[in-house]
Amino acid sequence: MLDRPTRPLLGVSVCLSRAGRILLVERRRDPYAGRLSLPGGGVDFGERLEVAARREMAEETGLTTGPLRFVTLHEAIGGQFHAVIAVFAGALPFESVPQAGDDAARLHLLTLDEIEDAERVQRTTPGLGEIVEKAVNATLIH
Repeated sequence: MLDRPTRPLLGVSVCLSRAGRILLVERRRDPYAGRLSLPGGGVDFGERLEVAARREMAEETGLTTGPLRFVTLHEAIGGQFHAVIAVFAGALPFESVPQAGDDAARLHLLTLDEIEDAERVQRTTPGLGEIVEKAVNATLIH
């Protein structure tokens, strides 16, 4: 039997948008396998948050990103899972052709309305709509 974790995990997520659409991954593994989420994952010991965000983006989408902006910290808590996730945002270049890899089963480009619809039927990771809205607003303001 696995011991219950005593501390939260540290993770990163990246919200890239292009022409009103947000790049999402369909998670391949638990937690939340099959649900839509921002690309992201765990931070390695000694790794800076933005470096981890860029690495996870490359692993899950094959993309290297331009400038990223830190948006918020998100807490994901449920059952045996507890993570604190640093969320970054940036622009998805028009010439980019993302490819699913690593923990991403598929990639999707969805509007905010489509994300809200998916959230209503529990097709997303918890809180995705709110996180994406914060990220989009942060990139529009600056």
